[in-house]
Amino acid sequence: MKCKYILVLMITLIVNSLQSEEKVGLALSGGGARGLAHIGILKVFDELNIKVDYIAGTSMGAVVGGLYAMGYSAKEIEMMILNTDFDNIFNDTVSREDLYIGQKRWMPYANYYFDLDDKFRPGLPEALFSGAKLINTLFDYTYAASNINDFNELPIPFKCVATNIITGEIKVFDKGNLHEAMRASMSAPSILEPMKLGNELYIDGGIRANLPSEIVKEMGADTIIGLQLNSDLRTKENLDNLIKVLDQTINFSMTDNVKRSLELCDILIKPDLLTLSNYNFNSKMKIIDLGEIAARKHIEELEKLPKRKEKKFVDATLFKISFRKILVIGNDHLSNAKIKEYVGLKKGILYSKNEILQAVQGAYNSQLFKYIYPVIEHINDEYELILKVKERNRKRLGFSLSSITDQELVIGLTLELNNLVQHNSKLLVNAQIGDKNELNVDYVKNFGKHWGIYFRTFPYVKEQQLYSFGEDHTKTNSVYSLEFGATSGIGFYARNSIAAEIYGYTYRSRLYKHIGEFENSEFYSSGLGIKLYHESLNDYIFPMRGVQFLAKLSTAREGIYSEIGNKKFYSKLRMLLPFGNNFSVKYQFEYGSHFDSKEEEFDPFYIGGIDSFMGLYPAEKSAAIYKINTIAMRINPLKDFFCDLQFNVLQLGDIDYWIPEDDLFKAVGIKLGYNTFLGSFRIGVALDEDKKSHIYFSFGHNFDPFEFSRR
Repeated sequence: MKCKYILVLMITLIVNSLQSEEKVGLALSGGGARGLAHIGILKVFDELNIKVDYIAGTSMGAVVGGLYAMGYSAKEIEMMILNTDFDNIFNDTVSREDLYIGQKRWMPYANYYFDLDDKFRPGLPEALFSGAKLINTLFDYTYAASNINDFNELPIPFKCVATNIITGEIKVFDKGNLHEAMRASMSAPSILEPMKLGNELYIDGGIRANLPSEIVKEMGADTIIGLQLNSDLRTKENLDNLIKVLDQTINFSMTDNVKRSLELCDILIKPDLLTLSNYNFNSKMKIIDLGEIAARKHIEELEKLPKRKEKKFVDATLFKISFRKILVIGNDHLSNAKIKEYVGLKKGILYSKNEILQAVQGAYNSQLFKYIYPVIEHINDEYELILKVKERNRKRLGFSLSSITDQELVIGLTLELNNLVQHNSKLLVNAQIGDKNELNVDYVKNFGKHWGIYFRTFPYVKEQQLYSFGEDHTKTNSVYSLEFGATSGIGFYARNSIAAEIYGYTYRSRLYKHIGEFENSEFYSSGLGIKLYHESLNDYIFPMRGVQFLAKLSTAREGIYSEIGNKKFYSKLRMLLPFGNNFSVKYQFEYGSHFDSKEEEFDPFYIGGIDSFMGLYPAEKSAAIYKINTIAMRINPLKDFFCDLQFNVLQLGDIDYWIPEDDLFKAVGIKLGYNTFLGSFRIGVALDEDKKSHIYFSFGHNFDPFEFSRR
């Protein structure tokens, strides 16, 4: 009997000791890129095998804290972050190579776009970035926890904080979808669009609770470890650029709410990050290391904390799953069926995480969505896929600036209407004024998504100044060229491969005097033609890989609203073969021909310039037949900086023989280019065979965005 009492007493003591074991909670603050220091701190926690019972995080602290709560080690989180391209994550644009061929029928026609409201008034965006790629990256990170709706069921109970932008109240997420909660918590004002969940809008939790120690306390923590990453307010001397001023502005509200939270922290770890801004993701390894250094300063305190007996991880059963339902939420104009068609996922078929993300990215590449991302719901041992979308504004106004050697600035405006005139249609109204004056109206009605047929109509009027040059490459004369006309065609496009169009055209062209002796002339023609286009370039202006091919063949018969009969062929081929990430070999071939020899030149090809033949100035030569071969080495030594070393040969003629003729020109040149947010900037120098130098300058889109649309 005595032994029985002793046994009961021992069990009671053991239970009481277990219940009274110290509970450790982590409060992870926000701080943008500074938040990556949490990883370095947690690396020390893993090294010491510290048992963490609760985690609450804000902004980047919500991301790192949520992943740690799932069971990832700090080292695994570090590898995720180091393998993440943050420049790409916060870039909502779709790479040129990812566009469908139907979208590549137009070259880039604007440097910047403004959304238009119902009364066609331009407005400013909600933020710099929509976060379209960010939310899908977070889905990628948290996919293994997609079947968990209650964050208390994670290996470490977790909560994260956001701010309701309507009421100003704190929102604590402890249920829902982990990647959505993380995204809501890190919606930095003016940087990322507010996160819409249900009928509410959420911004960065740091506005109200940047160090959520109160929440960790409420979860049941006895010992609270605060990981503080926001910097102290900067002095006047340190406010010397836009980023630092923005950082200071956000820090005002954070500093006030952090002061209250610090009182609850038993251990406070604060890395020295003063010299690093919230947006300095290029220094991610340095920031992680600084976090580790700061944690090691508290090694004696940390070693006294309870040790974990085992490492838990979420049950990663979501390797491949099928869906009993696929739903769409958030669409206004596009139907549920059409969005599902763009995504291409079907019920009852097993999909991996990467297949789901690739399908969603493919739909985003259509440029119809501001964002589209997946949510997985686990209901009665089955899964439902919810596609949450925000459609891109159907009305946009594009703005462009461009200038080229010896020519004036050109300002361009483009009104873009998508799916507004008709379903699955695009209308572009483009006006340009300056060195050239143009009005282009391009309307396309598609029958199909990624492939199908289409109808096009393209009326236009354009006026530009043309120069005559002497033997020493100096201007001797100038005339104005005025042309107006229209093309209409029926075409076919096939996803990423080719676009082909049969078209009819009519136009009237007039040359009239500007400076010097010149007799006015006029020419008109109508006819039929065919076009082919293929493109796989990763960028239009500075591609490092891919192929572009354009070919047009047209014919007109004399007397059928044509002054004379003629045939015309034009083709352009660009190929870039990469050797590594920063070096490519480029080959370019241009060929234009009117086939038959003509004494009287009409509708000639204009040759010369930084994108044509370096060795002549823009439109310095005109000819009925020409061929240009260019070979170049392209180097990309720094981000957005490019250098071309090239050699080109020009052959002119009146008769289309494929043998060397007397009019053969050679030149070597170098081009330097840099991408800016306003457009590309390029300078070039060429040396012709007479050792005459030519200097070139180009800013913006100095190419015809409607090259494929024209006759």
